[in-house]
Amino acid sequence: MIYAYPYILFWKTVDYYGFGLYHTNDSDRVYASVDTNNVGVDSYFFNPVGNAEIIFSATSFSSTANNVSVSNTESMSVLINLSATPGDTVNTIEIPIVEGMGFATAIYHGDLVPLLNTLIGFSTFTEELSSALPTNLQKYRVTLFNGIEWLVYVTVPEGSDFTLVSEDQFHVQGSGSADGVIVQAAVAPSERSLETYYDQAAGQYAVSATVQGSVECTDATYSFLYNTEGTSLSNSPLIFALPHQVASLAPVTQNAATGITIASSSKGTMSGYLTNELVLQETLENNIGWLPWVQGMSSVPLTYTADQLALLASTANDELNVNIAETVANQDSMYYSGKAIDKYAYILLVVSEILGDEAVANATLQSLKSAFQPFLENTEYYPLMYDTKFLGVTSTANNDGDTGADFGAGYYNDHHFHYGYFVHAAAVVGYIDKKFGGTWAEDNKDWVNSLVRDVANPSADDSYFPISRMFDWFGGHSWAAGLFASGDGKNEESSSEDFNFAYGMKMWGNVIGDQSMEARGSLMLAITSRALNMYFYYTTTNTVEPQQILPNKISGIFFENKIDYTTYFGAPNTHPEYVHGIHMLPITPASSLVRIPSYVSEEWADQISTFIDNVDSGWTGILYLNEALFNAASSYSFFSSSDWSDNYLDGGQSRTWSLAFSGGVSNAN
Repeated sequence: MIYAYPYILFWKTVDYYGFGLYHTNDSDRVYASVDTNNVGVDSYFFNPVGNAEIIFSATSFSSTANNVSVSNTESMSVLINLSATPGDTVNTIEIPIVEGMGFATAIYHGDLVPLLNTLIGFSTFTEELSSALPTNLQKYRVTLFNGIEWLVYVTVPEGSDFTLVSEDQFHVQGSGSADGVIVQAAVAPSERSLETYYDQAAGQYAVSATVQGSVECTDATYSFLYNTEGTSLSNSPLIFALPHQVASLAPVTQNAATGITIASSSKGTMSGYLTNELVLQETLENNIGWLPWVQGMSSVPLTYTADQLALLASTANDELNVNIAETVANQDSMYYSGKAIDKYAYILLVVSEILGDEAVANATLQSLKSAFQPFLENTEYYPLMYDTKFLGVTSTANNDGDTGADFGAGYYNDHHFHYGYFVHAAAVVGYIDKKFGGTWAEDNKDWVNSLVRDVANPSADDSYFPISRMFDWFGGHSWAAGLFASGDGKNEESSSEDFNFAYGMKMWGNVIGDQSMEARGSLMLAITSRALNMYFYYTTTNTVEPQQILPNKISGIFFENKIDYTTYFGAPNTHPEYVHGIHMLPITPASSLVRIPSYVSEEWADQISTFIDNVDSGWTGILYLNEALFNAASSYSFFSSSDWSDNYLDGGQSRTWSLAFSGGVSNAN
């Protein structure tokens, strides 16, 4: 399945042969409730898959003559080529697939005779004659037996008498072959008057798209520039924008609005624009730095009472009374090692920036450098390797055939989760090392940059990595799934570890003086905040996602075709803290930008408060530090309690940072 938003396409190899096309009908969604803690609330929904409403095919295709190849793979697009004979580059169907495309388009070449099939059935198929259309542009109205209307446009080469003819309820065939004929399909708008925009866009189609952007102080502009082929009356294609994009469109794009809307598979209703460029604007939050911060906090420097500082110092001394290098090395995963090394990096920040103890800070700095050394020398438990096939720095954990080792990192699962901890920890080490006159960041820049490039390379000029492997600029967040196939598309389970990478990247860019990297990290945070608060985090006022799932307050695992209130490692029936906590950790100065206080407060009241008293594990600390985003005083009371237990901390959280964060924010409000 290819989820191109708004259309879903797939290769059809049974009964009908070609490339299937369908879209989401809200009325067809399947909902179910499996969480006994939330009786009457739906735990998930999904859209039925494979219901090809239209199939691009050719009369010569069959079960033994139906070949597909893929080319021109880019971050936002791909070109599908269909042929009856493998290797035939003359008699082909080209299907360019681009995120946001207004039409699904098939370009027929050679002697192929176009054939449109359907799994639903064509109730009616009629040509719509109009003097307003160019003479070589034909328009057809298709009504399926499910009641959905489609528009089909055919751009005919000059001099050809090609036309489409309805054969029966499941077949529409071309009157003959016509090299270069373009067939385009789109769901008809709810109002007939809006079809004029499809008329104006028909004949032109997007083949790829590039992301461009610029930042000036806190003002950021970014755009999706669509590269097109063909011609249309308006000289523009029709492009659909997602809800989070509509909310930040620049006036130049707002003026291109058509009023056409269409449902997406899992991100609400998309809106159509007659343009070849979506231009968007964001305001960056430059108050996010090294130390605790939440939205609405006073801008004065953080202050702590004498008692708070004393508790911080004693706690830091206790937590630093370990061999940091051994602790980090004794993990069997880049993920757990990253969490461990970043835990001590945050303690280093507290010791240096808040406590001002240079001796302890320098000793901790040296310990962290030692902890980094096996990774810099690539002698860790699972060494990294450079993959020449998919062009990435990846784990060797799966080289022996165990696909699940290290969370599937060898197959590109979760790279932003794993590497985000290392990138932030490296930023802290580099920052503090500079204070002591060191050059650690400069000396090890290439290694850290390779992790950043693997996840979020911005440039096609970097031939060693693809552009933006994990972060989906169009979708507004990253995807965690790597090379593993899923009928419901890509997915992401931990939204917080997603934006944790962007935060680490921003701070690493600051340390090495890479203003472009720092700005990209800030922009990714801004975009992610807007997107997650529509698609992942649910307040009662959310108008994007279905009302049936809003009481869950959190998406759980977010797929391209499904939203499932659960995790891969535990269900909400027994461990609701997993479902919520995985979208919280780690709590950082960037957390409040994305997990906005009003949402966190609502989630706490409606969900967390109902089960937190039953949680006694490392998730306890995560939940309570998350509380600091809206009620820091209560959070600090928990972490400073005389009944404290280290059992409340997971491997990536320290009591030192938790006290510094909750105490500093509480004092600033």
